[in-house]
Amino acid sequence: MNKIALCICFCLLVVVGKTSLAQSDIELKYERKSDNSVDFTYSKKVYGTYYLLIKFDDLTNAMQTSYGSHVSGRTGRFFTLKPKNPANGIGFSYTYIYQRGKVNPKVKDDMVYMLPFKPATKVKVRKAEYMGLTFGNGSPDDFNAFVFNVEKEEPVVAARKGLVVQVEDKHIADTTRKYSFVSSTNRVLIEHKDGTLAEYSGFKSGTINVKEGDMVNPMDPIGIVGRFDSNKNCRLTLMVYYLKTKKLFDSKKEENKHNQYGYVNPIFCYKGGKSLLLPNNYYSSDCNDELITQEFSRREKKKYVSKL
Repeated sequence: MNKIALCICFCLLVVVGKTSLAQSDIELKYERKSDNSVDFTYSKKVYGTYYLLIKFDDLTNAMQTSYGSHVSGRTGRFFTLKPKNPANGIGFSYTYIYQRGKVNPKVKDDMVYMLPFKPATKVKVRKAEYMGLTFGNGSPDDFNAFVFNVEKEEPVVAARKGLVVQVEDKHIADTTRKYSFVSSTNRVLIEHKDGTLAEYSGFKSGTINVKEGDMVNPMDPIGIVGRFDSNKNCRLTLMVYYLKTKKLFDSKKEENKHNQYGYVNPIFCYKGGKSLLLPNNYYSSDCNDELITQEFSRREKKKYVSKL
């Protein structure tokens, strides 16, 4: 369902000067300094927070065999490898790996999301099934995602403030046939202030109206939900999750792949109240100024109030 991928890169020892790997979303460069230390810097072509982990092999004259840290800017310093004996250089080869997300962020239990549709839109809620179960590949321990069914194409809005970090809008639904599932849907991924990620999927082709790097607030339009297949109803899937392991190399193992991410069961605001959503129930979307501004800075709140 969510397209979660690890990227693994390899680099062999270069004796002098600078080196980097090319054609990667995150590239590492290193430079040998006059004191025989080695400075590593990164450049990132993608938006959002990633956990970046480097592992050294064939290491001589240094103690640190690995290092991991979050990277969020487009460029920056990663870390410095220091020699045991400053009179000699360091020999090494290295592998690095990265994955989207902030590891085990502090998730606020009282954070309130709005239903991802304009106020007064009636939706039926179902729990989504993890796609891996369809193929007999198991499921994460705490998987949670919602499917919102609506009777017709409806505008989709942001359920919470965040940064748009990924947009995929290239799939055209086959509405001539009926499917139990599809593996490819148009989607928008938004990173929240606390490091959680919200994936909205099920947009009609060509209707997504945000781009990577945009900041969105609750009630800001994202796109239009589309039909899934020949069924007349339209449905949007919303999943909120976070990275929960720093052991990215271990995550490559088959038995660990399902549990790289943890999943959130949010509180939602709807007409008549706010609570956890119950499957197979109908809700009417709602919103208010308190919900929209709950993560605003003082300056943002002042600007928002001035427009009321």
